[in-house]
Amino acid sequence: MRKLILILLVLVFFNSLFAKENVYRKKNGNYIDYDSLNIEIEKDKHYIFEGSGSSGIDNVLLYIKSENIFNKGIRPKIEFEPGKKGVYELDIRGFLKDKCLVSQKFYLHVKSPQLTPEELIEEPKITEIDSTKIIVEEKHEITEKIITKDDTLKTILEEKIEKEEDELVESSPKVKKKLVDLNTASLDELKTLPITEKQADDIYDFRFYQQFFQSIYDLRKISSIDQKTLNKLKPFVSVSHYDDKDDAAQRREEIYYLIQRLGSNEGLQEGMSDVWEDYLITPRNINKLSFTEIQNMPNVNAQDAAAILRRRAYGDTLANARDLRQTPGVTHYSYTNLRNYVYYKEKPTQNRLFFDYQLKFNTEPYESDAIEMYKEPMRGSTEKTSSYWGFFRMDDISAAVMNKIRIRYQNEWKAGLMYNSNKGEQSFLNADSKEFFNDAKFYLGYEKEFDLAGRNYIKLYGGNFRATYGEGLVMENTDYYSPRKTGYGFNKRIKGIIGDVSRTQQYSLKGLALDWQRKELNAAVFFSIDKKDAIIYDNKGDFLKDENGDYVYDADSLLIPIPDGKIDDQDDAFSYLTMTRRFTDDELASAEDYFNVNTIAPRRDAVEEKLLGAHFEYSPFIGTHLGFTGIEAVYDRDFIVPDGDDLKDLLIDDSYDFNKWKSTDNEISSLYSTYSDSTKYGYDRNYRRVLGLEWQTTLNNTSFQGEYAEMSLTGNEFKIGDDPKALILSAYTLFNDFYILSLYRDYDLEFDNPYMRAFAESWRFDDTIFEKSYLFRNTLLTEMYLNSAQPSAERGVYLETRYRFNTWMTLSRLYLDVWERKSDARKSYRFEGKLDFRPIYQQRFRLRFKQQQKRNEDDLDRGKSLSQEAEITLSSYLSNRDRFMLGYIHGRVVQPPYLSISDPGDASGDDMAQAGNVLTHGDYIFADYTHNLNKNLKIIGSFAVWKGLGISFWDFEDVNLDFNHDDRGYKYWLTIHSRIANNLFFSIKYKYKKQMSRELEFREYNDIPETGQYYYQNVKTSETSIRAQLDWKF
Repeated sequence: MRKLILILLVLVFFNSLFAKENVYRKKNGNYIDYDSLNIEIEKDKHYIFEGSGSSGIDNVLLYIKSENIFNKGIRPKIEFEPGKKGVYELDIRGFLKDKCLVSQKFYLHVKSPQLTPEELIEEPKITEIDSTKIIVEEKHEITEKIITKDDTLKTILEEKIEKEEDELVESSPKVKKKLVDLNTASLDELKTLPITEKQADDIYDFRFYQQFFQSIYDLRKISSIDQKTLNKLKPFVSVSHYDDKDDAAQRREEIYYLIQRLGSNEGLQEGMSDVWEDYLITPRNINKLSFTEIQNMPNVNAQDAAAILRRRAYGDTLANARDLRQTPGVTHYSYTNLRNYVYYKEKPTQNRLFFDYQLKFNTEPYESDAIEMYKEPMRGSTEKTSSYWGFFRMDDISAAVMNKIRIRYQNEWKAGLMYNSNKGEQSFLNADSKEFFNDAKFYLGYEKEFDLAGRNYIKLYGGNFRATYGEGLVMENTDYYSPRKTGYGFNKRIKGIIGDVSRTQQYSLKGLALDWQRKELNAAVFFSIDKKDAIIYDNKGDFLKDENGDYVYDADSLLIPIPDGKIDDQDDAFSYLTMTRRFTDDELASAEDYFNVNTIAPRRDAVEEKLLGAHFEYSPFIGTHLGFTGIEAVYDRDFIVPDGDDLKDLLIDDSYDFNKWKSTDNEISSLYSTYSDSTKYGYDRNYRRVLGLEWQTTLNNTSFQGEYAEMSLTGNEFKIGDDPKALILSAYTLFNDFYILSLYRDYDLEFDNPYMRAFAESWRFDDTIFEKSYLFRNTLLTEMYLNSAQPSAERGVYLETRYRFNTWMTLSRLYLDVWERKSDARKSYRFEGKLDFRPIYQQRFRLRFKQQQKRNEDDLDRGKSLSQEAEITLSSYLSNRDRFMLGYIHGRVVQPPYLSISDPGDASGDDMAQAGNVLTHGDYIFADYTHNLNKNLKIIGSFAVWKGLGISFWDFEDVNLDFNHDDRGYKYWLTIHSRIANNLFFSIKYKYKKQMSRELEFREYNDIPETGQYYYQNVKTSETSIRAQLDWKF
């Protein structure tokens, strides 16, 4: 199968190499390339281009195509409006380098890939100007016209166009000289045109019942108007701008594809997408934004922000998009991302109210690890009701539903409300007022710009808000972990304070936040009071008594608490916990009574956290700042982590399994405690405090940034290095076709900050006993691993680059990460490279290779493993922005055997450690197709089949990631994106997945009967799910 797929892909590859783009013959006998027209022009000349755009699909783009002759990489460009004939000046003299030879020549490249042979416009005319005369090419005849001092170049050609139109109008006896406006003309006026009465009726009905005309080429959408009729009508009609939508609705129309992409974001970027969408609809003035505000825009980096501020510092105002593009230091990539979010001069103030409603509905099952946790039997039984899955009958549970409303008055007053119900949780329709208030998220915000000794910008938020500063060591409150989060590209952080109605629940902040910015200063203070879910364990109730019934005191004359067999408000907390499904406390207590497990369990809203935070930042000059961030969280319940065997006994159900505790579990024993009875470093407090220092500077095309933080434990507050600490340093160098990022991080094991979201290769509790739900007294403890958002304690160096060799080959991403895990000193590396090859515009090949090795420093270490993954993908870009993609992935893993599967040695004997490594491999084949039926309706479909044999595959579907790690299976899904109206968007996705797991092997190894009332019987499983999203905006 693999050989067959590779042969097919190679054949397609070679076929694309020799494929030629279409060339069409024009009526006048000249040839014109379907994709481009090259015209030779000379240095130190002034040119005018006359022509029109295409038929309303894509504008014609002109840009100078030449290598190494322009100042600072600037390439002048002209954009023609679709279907509109006009005159455009292009003065290239100011862009050439001073030392460019006069004899050098270059080309004007005209590109419009959307044109068809029938729609080819009139051949463009190049007009060469010197100080005294204009030379115009008209019907292959050269004529001259003397220019007086009062003439302008533009006026001359405009007069020529006007003259041509007048001659055409006067040549028709049926029409008047005045052009007929297709958008305003009456039916009688349309009947004066040189067309039949039926055609006039069709034009009138099309405008009245379907749409106004955007260009004359819209006439071709009418069945009775052919190309010949259209050509005949061109001299007699015009199309005025007529639209019944307001400017915000028009803006939404222009950037529909961006809004659709942002609206589908989930997880880490969900809250940020709300902010970016607001900027899309009502852009902000680029001439007033601060460094941080510019850098917060999607895919804009520090170098671009500094370049814009430097230009403004010289008193040069950015007047339009061309000014932004030609700003020295602003890359083309950043310009294309930024241009949709900004404008260039003040607009008249309008009292505008914006409303956004979003509904998301999802029936997808839990992830496989969560299902395994819920199905893990309690009390050593295999009966169905002995697991959380069976007890709560989770085979048939309600879908996840999110309702979100955002309201904005201009760009000043902002409000939001969101209620999210995870799978199986109570809907807001069934919640009482108290439950609704506790579980819903909401905010009210005010943002205002004012002048007071310079520009000032203030933000004030009440309710739920998001606070992010520095590199994520001190404060970034989200429930979601992102591996290798560099802070660049798609791993952006929006720094500062924003309103939060994302689905972050556990680490949301609820209170008041104030943020003040000016040119050189930024100060913020925020306060939150919120209840957090946590793991609670029974360690208090009564006090220890002797045989006579008298209380026993410790060395400090304090009573000694003992468990009372129930979990209540007196007991201590073990750690914060993010729940997959937020069971109520009553539900959890009933299950624990049934399982007879009352020693440790999750509890909802178990700890009240009062958090006070502050940030101060000073910028001495453009692109450089120094900042300080600090937070202190005060708790109403102690966090206490037992020592030694007491910790094992608290977590592990059977003392026989204590030997499964290993060095990586140091991440568990190093969790933060508010109390310590150490004779040397004893303390008793009710808070956790983290302080950090962050900085950034930009030098030319390189930015340097970093952050250092400490968590107060036993050291001196005013001494650096005597408390658990974390450090991150990075440098980012950017060119037009190349960038390189280097990053170093070092996090102490005891640096347990729940709001830390910095760069890391893995999350906290990875490869600890929290992965093994079968060991615990309460299987829900596995959620400590499943839903951890904190990075793992590690030290390492990360390098990443991208290089564009030429127009057809790009090394789109290449990175190497070498790190050491602090819990067990394991050294590992991870490498991945992606190479894009595009021999023609419509075809792209992508080659990807990934390799990761754990414990690479010791060949004799039994825990050593090596995983490799190779992928080849072909993407074909079809007409109307359709796309077809075909891909193949092969993975292989060399690792120690799982004895329950391969059984190479006696699991209880001495030969267990001598069993050699095993090789497993798997294959994954997928095909995706995107079809745009029209500008309002898009369909995406995909099919995938795999044979894993122990290999796992990550698959990015249209809006979410899917993890496939079963032995074999297949799936397909279909998504429909529809713009029902100008302000109403709807998408729905259907997915079917069938797979076979290794449950049979596990059952046979553990000698579990296959008959009777047992839960795990079928090794084949199938899933059907629906995701739907509705967005209403006005």
